[in-house]
Amino acid sequence: MIKIIGCEQGASAMAFCYCNLRKSCSTWPLKVITPSLIKLKPMSDRLLFIDTETGGLDAGRHSLLSVGLVVWENREIIDSKEILINDGVLSVTPEALSVNRIDIEKHRQSAVSSSQAVDGIFEFTGKHFPGRGKITLAGHNVHFDAGFLKVFLAANGKDFSEYFSHRLIDTSSILNYLYLAGEIKQKAVSSDEAFKLFSIEVKGRHTALGDAIATAELFTKLLRLIEK
Repeated sequence: MIKIIGCEQGASAMAFCYCNLRKSCSTWPLKVITPSLIKLKPMSDRLLFIDTETGGLDAGRHSLLSVGLVVWENREIIDSKEILINDGVLSVTPEALSVNRIDIEKHRQSAVSSSQAVDGIFEFTGKHFPGRGKITLAGHNVHFDAGFLKVFLAANGKDFSEYFSHRLIDTSSILNYLYLAGEIKQKAVSSDEAFKLFSIEVKGRHTALGDAIATAELFTKLLRLIEK
């Protein structure tokens, strides 16, 4: 007999279940496990929320201008840091600067060099993730930010995959899932829509640190939503 954990018989055509790994589920149909059925356990995994401001959309051509780092654990923000970067090239587009509102000449003067930025990133992560293995990054449309960080590190002699997990947590994807599951009634894809929907006040909108902190707060609210 197959032992099915977390699955109930029902009339749904789709389901998630955990079965004996040596056999497959033979009882069908199964009841869908929606967020309302999930009982969350106390969390202890530490995450690094990340946001970036960039000179454009192409990580291979445009500069990484700033990175915001936010350490999150047990629904609390532990620490945060923002690093402004002058890579010596500052390849930017007018469209990008109109969004992030960065004064590129002021940025040129106040930002640190690429090598200093790399040192700052790993000094911060080393302080908060010692001996924890590869760090899990989280963010809103986080693949974009992780992509820029990966290219930036590679250009400075560092392998992204040595320090960061390939598994990412994306609040945009979580929101889409909750919408499709009927847990939220309004579709919120962009960060603007998400912050508005969950009444999150962003201090420093379109700054890397401001958006990273707001996204960490959004993630906490999504967890609390599931718990209800």
